Amino acid sequence: MENKYKKIIIDALSENETIFRNDRTGVGCWSLFNQSLEWQMEKKFPIMTSKKIYQNIFDTEFEWFINGETNIKRFKDNKIKIWDEWANNKGELGPVYGYQLLNFNNQNCNQLQNVIDSIKNNPDSRRHIISLWNPNQLKDMALPPCYLYFQFFVNYDKLNMFVVQRSADLFLGLPYDICLFSKLLLYISEKTSLKASKIALNIVDAHVYRNHYDQALQYCNNESFDFPDYEYKNNKLTLINYKSCEAIKAPIAI
Repeated sequence: MENKYKKIIIDALSENETIFRNDRTGVGCWSLFNQSLEWQMEKKFPIMTSKKIYQNIFDTEFEWFINGETNIKRFKDNKIKIWDEWANNKGELGPVYGYQLLNFNNQNCNQLQNVIDSIKNNPDSRRHIISLWNPNQLKDMALPPCYLYFQFFVNYDKLNMFVVQRSADLFLGLPYDICLFSKLLLYISEKTSLKASKIALNIVDAHVYRNHYDQALQYCNNESFDFPDYEYKNNKLTLINYKSCEAIKAPIAI
């Protein structure tokens, strides 16, 4: 799967495949339409290896997400700065990801628990869905959700998940998003006594920012390693023998 991810980056940087956008950040980016990735969760954990990915970052973001938090205190406590530029002076982001997950539209709609109950009680349903896109509250959000739709498919004793991402920062953001999606499937699989199986991800606008160009090329030229084995129990993920190249730093486009 990492090779497919690298190919998407290379395509984004190719004049024949991409378009250049003067995006909302003012940085500019090369964008591709409708890119997809698939991976299996049954043996390996999909953490990229051609640069170092930090587990404490996606673990923290996952806990922040499933607990419905809208303040960046959890990140601050773990010395993670990924949301600093969007938060107000009190650390608030508005009704973003986790808020819509546990209290959609401020109406006490807990989509996480609802989908767990739905999978348990009616596994053949085609309505095992979580939607984070809420037009009524977009104006109150520091940043509208980039990953916004999850649908689950029960295949006997296995659980699959389909994800829609409206926008993906290919170099910085997407590797961490992939880890978060994988943890979400593991979490719900454990709650429903099913085996986490396949994840299919579709990205509407997949882009590389102009100030990530050199770093993205370095990443694509680096060696790749096998994804690590893992253990998951009681919402704790343990990676086994994760091997990667060095970290590659790049500025966030705000």
